[in-house]
Amino acid sequence: MSKDNTVNRRSSLLSLAKQVRTLLALLCLLIGTSSQASELDQQRYHYELAKSSLKKGDLVSFQSYYDQLGDYPLALYLDYSIARKALKPLDNAVVEDFLEKNSDTYLGKNLHKQYLYILAKQNNSEKFLYWYDDELANTALRCSHMLWRADSGDDSVWHDLQALWLKPSSLPQECDPIIKKWRKSDYWQDDYAWQRFLLSMQAGKRGLARYCASLLPASYDTYIKQVQDLDAKPYLIRQHKNYRTRTLDTQRVIAFGIRGYAKRHPSEALAHWERYEAARIFNETIVYDTKTDLIKRLIRKGEFSDVQRLLESSPSVRQVNSIERLIRGYLREQRWADVVSSIELLPNKEQQSDRWRYWQTRAQLELDPNYAVQARQHYLELSKNRSFYGFLASDFLGQNYQLQAQDSKVDEQVLELLKQRPAMRRAHELWLTGREREAHAEWYYETSNMSAAQLLAAAKLASEWGRYDRAIQAMAMGKQWDQLTMRFPLAYESFVTNAAKDTNVDATLIFAVARQESAMSPQAKSPVGARGLMQLMPKTASQTAKKGGIKHQLADLYLPEHNIALGSLYLSQLLEQYEGNRILAAAAYNAGPHRVKRWQAKTEHELAFDTWIETIPFKETRRYVQNVLTYAVIYSHRMGEPEPLIRKNEAKKLL
Repeated sequence: MSKDNTVNRRSSLLSLAKQVRTLLALLCLLIGTSSQASELDQQRYHYELAKSSLKKGDLVSFQSYYDQLGDYPLALYLDYSIARKALKPLDNAVVEDFLEKNSDTYLGKNLHKQYLYILAKQNNSEKFLYWYDDELANTALRCSHMLWRADSGDDSVWHDLQALWLKPSSLPQECDPIIKKWRKSDYWQDDYAWQRFLLSMQAGKRGLARYCASLLPASYDTYIKQVQDLDAKPYLIRQHKNYRTRTLDTQRVIAFGIRGYAKRHPSEALAHWERYEAARIFNETIVYDTKTDLIKRLIRKGEFSDVQRLLESSPSVRQVNSIERLIRGYLREQRWADVVSSIELLPNKEQQSDRWRYWQTRAQLELDPNYAVQARQHYLELSKNRSFYGFLASDFLGQNYQLQAQDSKVDEQVLELLKQRPAMRRAHELWLTGREREAHAEWYYETSNMSAAQLLAAAKLASEWGRYDRAIQAMAMGKQWDQLTMRFPLAYESFVTNAAKDTNVDATLIFAVARQESAMSPQAKSPVGARGLMQLMPKTASQTAKKGGIKHQLADLYLPEHNIALGSLYLSQLLEQYEGNRILAAAAYNAGPHRVKRWQAKTEHELAFDTWIETIPFKETRRYVQNVLTYAVIYSHRMGEPEPLIRKNEAKKLL
């Protein structure tokens, strides 16, 4: 089928779908007329007709239908459509009237941003400056704003422009006029082009680097050639005699060369860097950037001793992420003394986290069995917390988990006021009519500045509507972590219990996976294409359905019952593969069985379950496994049948 035929067919289908919606609305009205249909059904019907009339340009019919909408929540969307039409050709009065009346709405902000684009394109500086809002602006709009600020004599604009400029990414063409003006001003320095050249080369953006080089005078030619030579042949950095000058620019060239050479030979690069550093005093920023990059490269190659030495001798380059990667390297090799010493390199805040308090105690126990008395006290404190590590500590002590649930009562007055808010009514109606994207946008915009009491009421309202993901989000926004009923809803419980019976997978594990995967949203879709409550990839879903003899098509993944059935069946297959080990099954569900197999193959020592989990190479998968196990515990308590975090078969050595 040709592209044109495909487009025409799609257009025809869309047109047919709209006609069906209108006919259905009409049918609802006709049926409702004889049985006193609800006012909302009639409003929906007139809304669809008004929308259709507006699209056709039949303003007389539009107004007739519009007048019958009353307080229908989505009437504002028709006003918005009219205001959008007024953007081309531009009718300032219509657009600005909408903005003034609806400035505090999601649609108002949306139109506001579009209006700014047009004003900038029309070079209407007076209106643009009046309506400009930096929170709505992207880089192109900010550059337009900077240009008019500069024209008005605002010299602070050059500092703002410098922050945009010194990044290894191209700027939109709207920035060209202000950059041209900057380069002609007394505020421009050739060093800005040189710094951006280096950043671009470091990022592999050679086209942008060539542009930056073209802005530099001939005095930079030697430095530019040195960088380009090092980019092509990183080993040239070993020829120290070529970089003897003591200028800041030579320091930058050396740093570039060291970082390039470290990509394949980090230990050798470190040795050369130390020789260069011994011969001169480098700029502090260059030292920091170079050493932090060396640390990352050394960790990837498993050169832990070099990393430890660098971190101990240079406190300024102790980045939390790098230290944590070092600790995990030591954990994997079971170098317990090094685990203890490297944890001590962390800032005090991180040392006091549940994670590293657990591992500090665990490592001390491995080093000295007589540490058991102190360990018990440390674990006792840790067990008070509702976390993966708090639960592990409770297991060590052989005591019950501390869930610290606090299900606060919702203020009914706050709840009633919330129900009447126009934005909340719009979000609800949008969900009911299948417009997910707009519904989420309305909800998020309205809840973004709510108080804790309002967010609690919003969570209850969302739960009543079956929008469990919005309830969970509201609790997160309000940092109300102890509201376990809202945060861990028993959503679609009958589907979960049926699937558990059919697949012999614990309902708590099914709940935990769905909670972690989609926050209980049936319509969830990930950037890579995973769909539904349990975020199944289309290929995985198809294969699982075929193996289980289940009728399946792609759209079914958005149906809770179908998604839960397939997700549970896939979980059962993974559990069978890993002999009932939920740790490995959860890791495979997230990262794929092939990666779990590779991680197991690379393990040189037998690892206890906690060490294996902590040293999972992917941060996302590591967090995923910990969350699923923790959530399963919480759901087991919610269902009245408490279960352990780790089962006996899972507590054995993994490899």
